Amino acid sequence: MEFNILKIGDFLKYLTELINFLAQDNAVLVKVVQTQGSVPRDSGSWMAVFRHTLVGTIGGGHLEFQAVALAQDALAGRAALPSLQTVPLGPALGQCCGGVVQLEYRLVSFAEREALRNELRPALQPVALFGGGHVGRALVNVLSDLPFALRWIDSRDEVFPSALPEQVVAEHSDPVHAVVADLVSGSKVLIMSFSHAEDLDILAACLTR
Repeated sequence: MEFNILKIGDFLKYLTELINFLAQDNAVLVKVVQTQGSVPRDSGSWMAVFRHTLVGTIGGGHLEFQAVALAQDALAGRAALPSLQTVPLGPALGQCCGGVVQLEYRLVSFAEREALRNELRPALQPVALFGGGHVGRALVNVLSDLPFALRWIDSRDEVFPSALPEQVVAEHSDPVHAVVADLVSGSKVLIMSFSHAEDLDILAACLTR
């Protein structure tokens, strides 16, 4: 079983904090690269260990405590840094998940910030949401906490709020269904405009694309 309770905004915040702290000091990036069975975090989860602070999480508990201690010892020159570590989450570790986690350790610096942004930025599922009314707004509030890249479209001008989450892009299009032609391949489409006629036009454009 995997527990994914962090919101997408948490991951984006962690990434910003990582880059800011790297401007002051190097860190050890600890990344979950492989899992088996019941684990607290899935592959791709990461944390950055600095001498005096920590950014991100690999799931907490003894797994994280042990990884932080190992990374800080390496930063202080007291121990060598392993490239990979396989950790069974059982009684010997004092953690009852029962699965196995493989961790990757590597030293990172501010010079690598752009590569780190690309590597650690969460993969987002593209979603096109048609309709800027109250239902559309409610959906944006929900979806913006999840791993979606949201394209929010309406034929009416000035219906969108001025402040939007980072992964939400608002777009005015008249006719509204014209946008369908250039949606990212694999996009999920949610149709809830103010007009049945518009809904049908959008649906027809999706079905004939």
